[in-house]
Amino acid sequence: MDVLEFYGGVDEIGGNKIKLNLDNTSLLLDFGMSFKQYSKYFGDFINPRKANGIGDFFELGLIPKIKGIYREDYLKHMGLNFEDKPAVNGLLLSHAHADHANYITHLRYDIPLYMSLNSKIILEVIDETGANNSFSDICSYKKQFEYYLNKKGTYSQLKSPKNLLKRKINVLEPYENTTIGDLNVQLAPVDHSLPGASAFLIEGNDKKVVYTGDLRFHGRNREFTKGFVKEAKRFSPDILICEGTRINSEYYNSQHPHKKILNVEEDIEKKAYDDINDFKGLVIVNFPLRDLDRLITFHNIAKSTNRTLLISMKQAYILKRIEEENSEKTIYPKIDDGNLGIYIPRKGSGLFPNNSYVSYEGDWKYPTEDEYIKDYSKWEREFLDDEEYNIYTYKDIQENENQYIIRLDNFSFLELIDIKPKSAVYLHSTTEPFNEEMEMDFEITQNWLNHFNIPILKHYHLSGHASGPELIDMICEINPDVLYPIHTEHAELYDVLNHFGIEVIHPKNLIDSL
Repeated sequence: MDVLEFYGGVDEIGGNKIKLNLDNTSLLLDFGMSFKQYSKYFGDFINPRKANGIGDFFELGLIPKIKGIYREDYLKHMGLNFEDKPAVNGLLLSHAHADHANYITHLRYDIPLYMSLNSKIILEVIDETGANNSFSDICSYKKQFEYYLNKKGTYSQLKSPKNLLKRKINVLEPYENTTIGDLNVQLAPVDHSLPGASAFLIEGNDKKVVYTGDLRFHGRNREFTKGFVKEAKRFSPDILICEGTRINSEYYNSQHPHKKILNVEEDIEKKAYDDINDFKGLVIVNFPLRDLDRLITFHNIAKSTNRTLLISMKQAYILKRIEEENSEKTIYPKIDDGNLGIYIPRKGSGLFPNNSYVSYEGDWKYPTEDEYIKDYSKWEREFLDDEEYNIYTYKDIQENENQYIIRLDNFSFLELIDIKPKSAVYLHSTTEPFNEEMEMDFEITQNWLNHFNIPILKHYHLSGHASGPELIDMICEINPDVLYPIHTEHAELYDVLNHFGIEVIHPKNLIDSL
């Protein structure tokens, strides 16, 4: 059996699925979704069927056919054999982005997961806020296709809490030794575009392996990555599995030498502040939901410009959970901060107290609070029921749009119809379109903004990944015997390291074994 088996993340960005076999112990390193492969078959109007378990995924080659790792209900539904014991001792999760974590939902519950505290929190939020009929049940799941004999003597589908299986999630503290099977594992925090990103240092009897996950050197936690490089060098690994998303790039923004170079997250903050400080009107910004570095950036700008940053309920829920479980260590704004607000959209029936009218047996009047709150999920109601939270609606923005910076992503532009901004500007603070699908999405964004006469300001973004020179410097510093480049479309650019005494091996996706 090979030490490393690659089932995803090879010659593509994301979709990492790696199996490590060492000293009678096997570990999965991430189990993510390949956007490249998924988008060949699925999109906005067609999705995998939950009713078919993992059948659609197997048929289209979206997950590998490996024995002993998948859920009993999904396998037996397809007439496939379910092994008594899992084929791996655990899964190390580098971070909670979809291309590293999404397909954990298909794995059997008795495979223990190992990750950082913030990764656990984010996965739990995804579980709680996701649609019930989607493949978003990562931390726990309800067994599918289970029936019981009811009181009428017929069979009904089992839906009670007894049907819930919870995965064993082990939170690892930075650089603390953890024994998994016959291996010693350490989690190393790194800087990336969401909280909780980690690398791993794995030691067997006669071999040491380092897995980088995704990392960068220019976010607010860049000292984490620098610390990881020092520890990895001291660890002296035989094998380094390294991401290479931007191995083909020079230092950030060098492709636009006429533009001001944005090297670190704080540069984004300064540029955005300079551009909106004197603006009179509503500031709209779009940045990734889980990029809390960017949330800090615009929260700081809100404080500096005497505004309130309005975030979505999902973002607020992430902040709330991190604050509850990690309050002493968090660098993120407190959920009750005076310059932070939670934007409440109309949902369901579109009801707000003292707003839209509804008919009570022909009598049209304002809905009661009991009626409008039914439109919201249980986790959302926490913000509506508790007066300690600063909540805002479109009416608050209409009264004084100069006071607000609001985060609206592509799924939230309908709010502009309610807000009806008199004067506004849009800051694009996410990845620039780099494929046809993203170009089409951005065209829709432009159409919305043009409709409301809102100008677009761009270039308020930094990648979640290190540049090519930074990656090469890092690898030379760590100095492994062997390098496996993954999470890249340009693995050949690592071959230069052969001249520095580091053997570069290009991994290949393995043939399915089920």
